[in-house]
Amino acid sequence: MNSLEILSNLNVNLSINSRKIAKKTILDLNISAQDVLNFIKISDERNQVLFICVLDYIIEEFPDYLNESLNDFILLQENFKNETCKRCTSRIVFHILKQNSETFDKKQKNQLIVIHFDWLISNSFVATRVNCLSVIFELRNEAEWIKTELIGIIEQQIILQEPSFVSRAKKILAKIHKEANR
Repeated sequence: MNSLEILSNLNVNLSINSRKIAKKTILDLNISAQDVLNFIKISDERNQVLFICVLDYIIEEFPDYLNESLNDFILLQENFKNETCKRCTSRIVFHILKQNSETFDKKQKNQLIVIHFDWLISNSFVATRVNCLSVIFELRNEAEWIKTELIGIIEQQIILQEPSFVSRAKKILAKIHKEANR
């Protein structure tokens, strides 16, 4: 059985146990990140959501899993409209950046900046926007304008009083101000 058949036959749902089993199967059978991405690409929206969630679960423990497939991951990320996929992929990017920001090259970082600023200023759900704050903050030194734009967007959106957004925004603003006072 090839990787796509194995992935198709996995009985995945959003439960933690289901994600653990899928993660274990993928890792035990050495299914490549590229194969997982290819499967996600050809799947219906339901399976895209489920397997992006599994990928998120893998990256939590193995942030280098996607290293050989980052370009394809970013291309996939650019095309997602589903909020769960957007939230999970932004979380994946954040985990990778926290582990090693040099994993992404300059072009990839620029793509990530565009994607996450777009999601931050669009009507994305709050969980996606909160993750976007974190990703953009991690990429703040890639261009001089990023901090200024990030602060401006935070100031505009903080008035919405969404608790998770306010909490993350305050932490990021505190870090930015601390850096400025060094």
